[in-house]
Amino acid sequence: MKREYFKSQALRTVGLVAGVAAVVGVLSTPVFADSTVKVGLWDKSDGSQGINLSAAEVKAGKVTFEVTNLSKNKEHEFMILKTDMTTKQFPMNSTKSRVDEDKIPAMHEFGDVEEGETKSWSTELTPGRYVLFCNEPGHFPAGMHTTMMVTP
Repeated sequence: MKREYFKSQALRTVGLVAGVAAVVGVLSTPVFADSTVKVGLWDKSDGSQGINLSAAEVKAGKVTFEVTNLSKNKEHEFMILKTDMTTKQFPMNSTKSRVDEDKIPAMHEFGDVEEGETKSWSTELTPGRYVLFCNEPGHFPAGMHTTMMVTP
């Protein structure tokens, strides 16, 4: 009788351990979900401009940008570039009012966003450092740029 009792206890323990292992295995498997980043394009009456991000770091893969122009009277645009350059190293046009887009290959341009408008845009991003900016005349030099890291 004791032998049967110990045998049944051993089987229960093995079953419990196997069940826990299965659950732990499922829970420890990485889940790679698409990322969504909310972007706020803003300017102030003092002439300062900028970009706010809901996340400064995302996982590589499909990233959706929900871009809102928070300005009351200015159109903005949204561009991203994978680069190790600092914003001071960006090539500028002859009047220094915009980034010289012809000198920067592989830039992603989302396009114009009207005052008060929100647009969504999705793209595949690989690991690295990205600069996000507006290239309307005067906006980049006024500080309308930020960085985001994409991790593996």
